[in-house]
Amino acid sequence: MPLQNFPHPDTLIIIFAREPVSGQVKTRLIPALGKEGAAELYRRLLDFAIDNVITAELSPINLCLTPESRSSYFTEMPYADQFELSVQVGHDLGARMYNALAAALKHYSKAILIGTDCPFINKADFQQAIAALDSHDMVFSPARDGGYVLVGANRVIPDVFENIGWGTENVMAQSRIVLAANDFRWQELAEQCDIDIKNDLKYLLLHDEFKEFISGL
Repeated sequence: MPLQNFPHPDTLIIIFAREPVSGQVKTRLIPALGKEGAAELYRRLLDFAIDNVITAELSPINLCLTPESRSSYFTEMPYADQFELSVQVGHDLGARMYNALAAALKHYSKAILIGTDCPFINKADFQQAIAALDSHDMVFSPARDGGYVLVGANRVIPDVFENIGWGTENVMAQSRIVLAANDFRWQELAEQCDIDIKNDLKYLLLHDEFKEFISGL
């Protein structure tokens, strides 16, 4: 990554990403959009998430890829010099998130992790998350479906990411119990919407560039 004077050089923003291969991304949206449509939506969400973090110009950026993704897809992006690449490690989502955050915190004092499912996270949200970690161990942006779309930390333990019902409406509730049991201080930002299932597509009305994906639904 080129040298840059970030306002928060002690924070790493991590984006969990995968190569947008037809039939392998946004699979729960294939019945509504078809394989190609679901893959195109994922590609657009991926590009939007990366561009959103780059243009925020807050911190260094890392794209953390699924093992099956070709790194060449990402290194050939026009803004590939704006981020570094790593690979997700772990047997489930919780382990992968823990490992990514723990690895980042070896070199940075704070780490923020997002996926590509929520195109509503903005610069102010990142700024709030970074500021929250001055006085809290972790920060979350809960999702309307019961999960969360952003997690940040200045320290992590595996317990926070173990035995959680990933993909259910209980994720944030279960996480709160574990956090409290381990005497973690955490802050929750405004609730957000993510795009996972057909019913979520209506939220794309808030973005002109995504409106084509809800026509006819």
